[in-house]
Amino acid sequence: MVIEPEALPISEVDDLVYRVILSRYPQINLFERVSSPEDWGVLYAVESLTNPRLRDEVGDIRLVASEDRVYGEGASWIMAAFTHPPVDGRGGRFNKDFGVYYCSPAEAVSIAESSFHRARFFRESRIEETTQDMRVIRAHLGSSALHDVRHLVGTAIYDPDDYTESQQFGAAMRHANSFGVHYKSVRTEGECIGVMRPRILSDAIHWRYLRYHYHKGEIVEVESLDGGVGYVP
Repeated sequence: MVIEPEALPISEVDDLVYRVILSRYPQINLFERVSSPEDWGVLYAVESLTNPRLRDEVGDIRLVASEDRVYGEGASWIMAAFTHPPVDGRGGRFNKDFGVYYCSPAEAVSIAESSFHRARFFRESRIEETTQDMRVIRAHLGSSALHDVRHLVGTAIYDPDDYTESQQFGAAMRHANSFGVHYKSVRTEGECIGVMRPRILSDAIHWRYLRYHYHKGEIVEVESLDGGVGYVP
């Protein structure tokens, strides 16, 4: 099934969104220190030549068009998703060799999505039991027009395991300069967004820490490390 971007309905979104990442991922201070595209060109060129760690942390800035880059406070939480493509060989639902900022207007949906992927990683690593500390990022998305595929549930782009069709679709969306894809979660009841251009995101902050408890194939508990009550996903 070939999905043409211009044939898709548009979803207008203006909302707070949540994204869950590994807590060990650092804030990339370079993004916070830059305030304009002109600053970026000079600062990155100078520092990356002498700092291999910086190159690893910042990722490949060339993956983001200059007009789509964001700078200043909180920018690192946004930009990191776009400058670090997946490295596991499988990729994400809509991306393989470029970055996408996966998020949801519902924090619980983002937790369910990330819990699935962490559990799969542990299973494939043959780990029986462990914990994993995670970080929730909250950002503002919009006002923006996204390509809406919520009505296409049941098609190949929603395959729970095979991302072949969805990644081809994602590449077409990126080629069409789409701001992102509004879609149904495959892992729980709810909706997700795959943002493809960072400039529609702003005001990203650390929201809270979580600890995922993994036991024999699944995440059995999600514990809030900021005073909340843990719960089973």
